[in-house]
Amino acid sequence: MPSLDRRSFLASSTAALVAAGGCSAVESSPQLAHWVTVYLGDRDETHEVSVTVTDEAGETVFEREYSLSDDNEADEDAPFSDSAEPETVVVTVDGTRFERDWPGFEQPELPCDDPNRSGIEVWIENDADGSPGIRVEADCQHVTME
Repeated sequence: MPSLDRRSFLASSTAALVAAGGCSAVESSPQLAHWVTVYLGDRDETHEVSVTVTDEAGETVFEREYSLSDDNEADEDAPFSDSAEPETVVVTVDGTRFERDWPGFEQPELPCDDPNRSGIEVWIENDADGSPGIRVEADCQHVTME
C-alpha cells in the first residue's frame, strides 16, 4: 500500500498539472457580432415570438424564441457571428408570420463604422384591431460574443 506522503505528492502533482493545463490554453477573445433585440411595444399584451435570421443560401444564422409580457418586455443584444451575412428576418408572433429583408446600405444608419456592427431591433406591436404586427429597425452597436 502506498504511503500517505506518496499519495499526497501524487494528488498535489495532479492538481498542479490540471491547473497549469488551464493556464496554457489560449483564451479566445470576444468576437464582434451582429445582434437582434426584441421589444414588446404594448406592455399590456403577452406574445409568443420567434425570430429567425437566414443568409442568402437559406441557412439559419440566428434563431430564438421569446415569451414577452409586462414582466419580460425585452431581450437585448442577442449576438450571432459577424462572419454571417444575414439576408432575411422571419418573425412569428402568436402564429402570425412576418418576413422582412435584413436592413442594408439603403438605411441611413448603415453601413456601421468600425468597431460597430449592424443589428436589428424588432418591435412587437398591435394594430388598431388588436392584431399583432412588427416593426424592424436597423442600428449599429458594439456587440461581442465569446
